[in-house]
Amino acid sequence: MERQIQEKVFVKVNQKWQKGTVISEKDGTVSIKTNEGQVFDLPRNSRWLEPLKSPAQRYAYGDVKEQLEGQYISFEKLPENIQDNLVQGREYMHESTYISEGQLKDSSKMIQMVYDRSQGSRLDVQYKRNEPVTLKKAVAYNHTFTAKEFERMVEKKEFIVFQGSTNDGEIFQKLAYYEPRLQDIRTKPALTPNTYIYGEKLTSEQANALNSGKEVEIEIKSKANGSKPYLVSWSPRKETFITKNIDMAKAMKMEVVTDEKKKTPSRGVKL
Repeated sequence: MERQIQEKVFVKVNQKWQKGTVISEKDGTVSIKTNEGQVFDLPRNSRWLEPLKSPAQRYAYGDVKEQLEGQYISFEKLPENIQDNLVQGREYMHESTYISEGQLKDSSKMIQMVYDRSQGSRLDVQYKRNEPVTLKKAVAYNHTFTAKEFERMVEKKEFIVFQGSTNDGEIFQKLAYYEPRLQDIRTKPALTPNTYIYGEKLTSEQANALNSGKEVEIEIKSKANGSKPYLVSWSPRKETFITKNIDMAKAMKMEVVTDEKKKTPSRGVKL
């Protein structure tokens, strides 16, 4: 008997892992519809089919394993929490040793699964520099960082927003910061009006403010508490939103009013 179901899965089609949905199942065979609109059948126990293990999962475990093998990293030897982080698209600093010319040497590199519109999923790899990056070599996506941008990243530990471009002339925004573990500049995607926060899209003004490092007041809906304002900021390193209860945040910034002291104003930006 055929069962109609809605089960989120990953499936490998044409050498690329894709997200899809099991729409029906009968006698050990499932019917899949991918996010790209392809519909086909395959056995439930196929090695090219992988059920979604958690809502936070963005990449298939099989996909990550194949990508790591190209970098000579054993997926099975990684701790389970690191495996989970990688399929969720989080970065991981991998350190290893190797023998070269009779000496034991070490290698450090930051790895992270990312999605490319033309290539699909891929492993982004950035190696640690032997010496800290200099202003002269601070370049990313055809953008040469200015002395002021370089100082903000390296000396002030701030992240900046910049305009990157492809060799074809496509222009886009990126976020950049100095990563001490790599002794190099690291870049991350900038927020856009297509970015969701708790089920709602950011406005253009909110995205621009968050990209600039500002704390923004945003109404967040929840089933338990209804709609409430929160102070929201963005962490490019962790690629996560940081939310604060606005009443508690304001209370922590308030000082006792005396003849010498005044209330410390909140730095949150309401958009």
